[in-house]
Amino acid sequence: MIKNLKIENFIIVKKLNLEFERGLQVLSGETGAGKSIIVGAIDLVLGGSLQPGMLFDENKPAYVEVVFDIDESNKSFLQMLHEYEVDLAEGEVFIAREIGTNLRSKSFINGRRVSQEIIAEFRPILLDFHSQRDQQKLFNQEYQLEVLDIYGNLLPERANFEKDYKELETNIRDLRRLEKQEKEQTDRIKLFAYQVQEIEAMQLKDGEDEELQAELNLLSNAEAILNQSSSMEQDIYENENSVHDIINSYISQFSRFEDDNPLIKESVSLLQEAVVNLDDAVSRIREIQNVIDLDGSRMENLQDRMDAINSLSSKYRRSITEILTFMQEMKTEIETFSSQKDRIIQLQKEIEQKNRELKKQANELTAKRKKAAQNFEKELILNIKKLAIPDAQIEVIFSNLIAQNNTNELLKGISITGQDEIDYYFSANKGIKIQPLRIAASGGELSRFLLTIKKILANRLDSRTIIFDEIDSGIGGKTSELLAEFIHNIGDSHQVICITHLPQIAAYADKHFAIVKKSGAKTSEVDVYMLTEKERLNEIARMLSGSESELAVRHADELLKKVKGV
Repeated sequence: MIKNLKIENFIIVKKLNLEFERGLQVLSGETGAGKSIIVGAIDLVLGGSLQPGMLFDENKPAYVEVVFDIDESNKSFLQMLHEYEVDLAEGEVFIAREIGTNLRSKSFINGRRVSQEIIAEFRPILLDFHSQRDQQKLFNQEYQLEVLDIYGNLLPERANFEKDYKELETNIRDLRRLEKQEKEQTDRIKLFAYQVQEIEAMQLKDGEDEELQAELNLLSNAEAILNQSSSMEQDIYENENSVHDIINSYISQFSRFEDDNPLIKESVSLLQEAVVNLDDAVSRIREIQNVIDLDGSRMENLQDRMDAINSLSSKYRRSITEILTFMQEMKTEIETFSSQKDRIIQLQKEIEQKNRELKKQANELTAKRKKAAQNFEKELILNIKKLAIPDAQIEVIFSNLIAQNNTNELLKGISITGQDEIDYYFSANKGIKIQPLRIAASGGELSRFLLTIKKILANRLDSRTIIFDEIDSGIGGKTSELLAEFIHNIGDSHQVICITHLPQIAAYADKHFAIVKKSGAKTSEVDVYMLTEKERLNEIARMLSGSESELAVRHADELLKKVKGV
């Protein structure tokens, strides 16, 4: 519950410090006195949105702090504190929000700065706002189902179902991932097998392309080479004054003088070597002549082979050496490939089994929900009749989830909450056919419907603070007395902070605060103070008649005594 609320420089509150207690805490005041500012401050500290004009003095930051008194009944909150490693300070938790002059804010839990996302997680556990705009959530079928599950004490079973559902979702994701991997790997191995076959069919040899290119070059120049060979042989041996004859002549002439000087002897030796080299050169050229094939088919075959190699090299963007290495790598991967088909089959069987078990759980949950719905309908009708809708008819209509709700074939017909869609049907008058609540109920009826739900669920939920923000609009007479009793009964299980115009609700207050707006020459300021018994009597008198006349005070006193059973 909220133990203390501290506000500084917020809207038209300069500084305020309020202490609350358990039970029903009432805030009242004249229209326009600023009652909703208190609720707005609590909303803001627990994640409400920032708006322009929130600073009383635009040159100073605003500060709002709420102190919550926590005990063992707040199990969900204690668990969340443990998750975020927040320590309790003497059973208290301080949540604060500081708003800078630039309208940027910082949030804190027990002095430790936290994100708005974390604050948003704490909010529904600590606080339940009930205002006229909150009635719209009654149209939400997920909220309707949650209410029924709370009423039927089915949250533990629903949590188990949710856990099993998430596990099945995980298994299905794993299966899809494995199937995708298996297909990709199988396709890859098929491709490798084809590529290995294609490369092996080429019977490549390392360096073959260089040998082929050399032979192609030779054959391309064959005619020129043969012509040059013939000319060279004639010049060296056959022509008059051939090279061979000229050199031999000089060898013969200089041989007579070789003993006269070492240089002449060396020169003769070199000329003799030259003759031998010329003979060797001509011999090599004659061998080339024998190798050269002037048949065009050989060159055509070489060119076809070279084109095929170039095409393969271009396709794989690798040289012959690299292609041969790549082929060995592919062979190794083909040999070491391990199919996951067995794991896929096993996982498919596990999913089928879990799916059957989950459908069984969903059926059991549905049966318990329908049983709980029968009692819930009766209790709703009984209580809402007390709020001046004597002919109310209420029915919880069940329908199975539409298959299209889930695109996963294995999860069609179920969701994380089971297999049920429900809708609250309502009629306020005899002879009027019940219709969905969103169609059949007026604003006032919706307000009473939601209040009835909160009263019924009060002792089924962890203790929290429930805020009623002027939900009594348009209600009067006997209905207001019934509404006041309802709200007071909710205060037996939860702390209730209620902003109201109804004296009947104020009379039930365990603590009554008056909100007063003081207008100065330039600014207005809100003040809030707890009422003494006498002040409370006068405030209820004002709420009854708009004045504190003697008659109004007597009426207020009678109302208070009636509430107290005096």
